[in-house]
Formats: sequence, C-alpha cells, structure tokens
Amino acid sequence: MTDDDKVAELLKKYKPGFLPYPIFEQIARLVALPIVEFIPLRLSGSKIEVLLIERSHDDPHWPNVLHTPGTVIRSTDLNRDRKRDWPALERIKVDELKGTVIGPPQYIGSMLHESKRGVEQAQLYFVEVIGEPKIGRFYDVDILPAKVMESQVPFIREAVKHFKIYKNL
Repeated sequence: MTDDDKVAELLKKYKPGFLPYPIFEQIARLVALPIVEFIPLRLSGSKIEVLLIERSHDDPHWPNVLHTPGTVIRSTDLNRDRKRDWPALERIKVDELKGTVIGPPQYIGSMLHESKRGVEQAQLYFVEVIGEPKIGRFYDVDILPAKVMESQVPFIREAVKHFKIYKNL
C-alpha cells in the first residue's frame, strides 16, 4: 500500500462537514477553499463605513486582525429543505455577526484570491447593517485601519462599488 493509499484510507474515516483543524489546514493548503464573505456596510452621513470584527488573539493565521465576516463552505451546507437560509449564511449571521441586524445579502460575485491559509474561491455579498452592531466596529472605507486582513481589502473595495450602485450614490 502506497503512502497515498494510506492517506486516502485515513480520510475515509471522516464524515463530511466540519473537519479537525490539522486536517483542515492540510486540505486548505492543497485545494482552493470555497468561502463565502459578507461585507457589512452602512451609510453614515455621506460616508460609507464597513463593519470589521477582530479575530481572537490565538488565531493561527490572523491574531487580532480585523476582518469581514465569512465562513468556509462545507459539504454539509447543501440546503435541501429550503425552509431556512443557506447554512453557511446562518453561520455568518449567528457565529460572526452575533445577531447584528442586517438587510438581505446582495450577491456581488466571486473572487479567486490567496490568503495566508491558501488559495480561496470567495463568494462575495454585501449586507447593509441596520442599527448598531452587536460586535465589531465601523470604519470609513476610504481610511481602512492598518490591521485589516490584507487579502480582504479587494472584497471591501468591490462591495463598496456595488453598494454605491445599490444606494444610487
């Protein structure tokens, strides 16, 4: 049995969906991960602001870095019953935005990019934040902080273009 066969046999033991982090890390290194990103925006006077959330201090790639909410798409995210939002979107609303009230996600497009984790195929949406957020802080999109996740700056720029059209600005 070759090493490849051994690895394949070991991987068969895992159920589809959430993977243990060491396995996830190696798969992320080898394939383009499918991700979905929400870019939360609001109009404050004449300025557009983006809601950014700080990652934890023990994050393996981006400790204390500001980011837009997102998640990796899992094989178990297929929404078979259509009675609720796509599970990936639900995770972002609950786990990342902590119940912050947002308008319906507006699809922007997809973007292949490279992050510290590896290559990712991002599905991008902007969402309009309604009221005050339950987590994170707003920043002027024209003056992003230095500690924003560098690979997400193009996401924010693209979202702003679409938001301007959406709001007739």
